[in-house]
Amino acid sequence: MTRTNAYTLLCVAIRAVVVWFFASLLLTLPGILLGVRNGGYDGGIVWLVMGAVLLPAVILGLAWLFADKLARLALARPQEPVFDSGIEANAWLGLAFSIIGAYFLFQVLRDAVPLLVQWIMLSRATAGSLWLEGDSQPFLINAASMVIEAVLAGVFLLQGPGLARLVHRWRYGRNPDEQRQAPE
Repeated sequence: MTRTNAYTLLCVAIRAVVVWFFASLLLTLPGILLGVRNGGYDGGIVWLVMGAVLLPAVILGLAWLFADKLARLALARPQEPVFDSGIEANAWLGLAFSIIGAYFLFQVLRDAVPLLVQWIMLSRATAGSLWLEGDSQPFLINAASMVIEAVLAGVFLLQGPGLARLVHRWRYGRNPDEQRQAPE
């Protein structure tokens, strides 16, 4: 059994929320980029738009790096309560990544039917093909966001435990399995 406390689980929860918000921020990029490209804005507005995207990304990065400090601030006594768990913190993070992937998958499934209807309405039927006509820019933004969301869903859902091991390797310089086997 692994000894787990509220501090460890809150760190995992903070990092999972950061990943979810960052992935959601990625979904806004197609609309922002297409708007900047087609808007004919001057340089000042473009930098303002880039700042509106980069500032949340920097804040999310800081929340990721200092998740332990945020957890200590949130808990009066970070080491209490302690309980025995068959699941290690690394596995909790992998589970959280998989849950985020399932959320994005359900979002893709929910958005696919209206997007398909929109595509059919924007296109004209010809001999064996469908072509987009008219104002298809909102459709393209939605389609690009849905493709990004589907990729994120696949990565998080199918590779959640692998991503958790990768995060552990980046943070501590070795895999969790190597850490358990290291002599004490």
